Amino acid sequence: MKYEFLTGSYAGRDEKGICRVGFDPDAGFQVLASVAGCVNPSFVLSHPNGRVFYAVEEAEEGRVRAGSLEGSLALEEQSFATLGASPCHLALSEDARYLYAANYSSGSLAAFALNDSGNIIRRTDLRQHTGSGPNPQRQEAAHVHFSTALDGLIFVCDLGIDAIVTYQNSDDLLHEMGRIAMPAGSGPRHLAHSAKHPGWLYCVSELNGRVYALKRSETGCVVDHSVSILPANFDGPNTAAAIHITGDGGLLLASNRGHDSIAVVPLDADGALGAPVLSPCVAEPRDFLICGEYVLAASQRDYVIRAYRLNRETLRLEDTGMGLEIGHPVCLCPLQQQ
Repeated sequence: MKYEFLTGSYAGRDEKGICRVGFDPDAGFQVLASVAGCVNPSFVLSHPNGRVFYAVEEAEEGRVRAGSLEGSLALEEQSFATLGASPCHLALSEDARYLYAANYSSGSLAAFALNDSGNIIRRTDLRQHTGSGPNPQRQEAAHVHFSTALDGLIFVCDLGIDAIVTYQNSDDLLHEMGRIAMPAGSGPRHLAHSAKHPGWLYCVSELNGRVYALKRSETGCVVDHSVSILPANFDGPNTAAAIHITGDGGLLLASNRGHDSIAVVPLDADGALGAPVLSPCVAEPRDFLICGEYVLAASQRDYVIRAYRLNRETLRLEDTGMGLEIGHPVCLCPLQQQ
């Protein structure tokens, strides 16, 4: 099986900050195309039609842009303001008619309408969060970090106020439906969910290095239990980053920046979290991509993506020796498989 993905990075406008990369377990990595013209495209996302992708411009005056995946990579000339600072994540609605941008520094979520081809038409709404948390350095204000659309709702992680806010999109407007309270000082960052375990959401919290299992029901969603993804004796600085689930729904993976590791957490038949197994990996793994039995980890600090084999028996990552030097990769977006 061969894989393709896009990389997002911190790059200047004249640097080729978005790359299309191929990974072949038998041959390694290959850069297939790249494009410049986008400032700090730290998060990229592909449309399900396979022809369009989107990128944030993570800056004080945040913007989003669309681009073409057909032939060589190309960015549309027009960009759209997110009306917030430091957009760091993008998500699509379940019907792919809307694009959501998380403005981290200013603590807001922007919504954009898309046409049938997936191109951005206009901004439709902006929802501003307010509040703070107990960590004065990181939670002095709201910090929207992530969103995902699931079962008619948009789940939005706010690291600054220790909450997951839910919205419903109706007639181009976002309506708040509720809030899931997370433990004080935890800093919810990203969510993952699996079709195998529809009754659960899983949240990685950046500030305390834990993964939380949130039990879903008809009346709402609450924290049920959690596990630490750090060793018991670790006392150094660390920020948890990405969370993903294997295609079969059996394993959850989450990354640590500081401890520089990826935790593999088994999910039991009911979806509950098992005991994590930690493996060392590249420095500051902000994002990673699961490609069958391989895990591609991107180093936020070093200019490298490295391939590891996931041992299903030991739950450890084994270094394959395959790597790719590439400019400051912080996001890996899956594309087609061959």
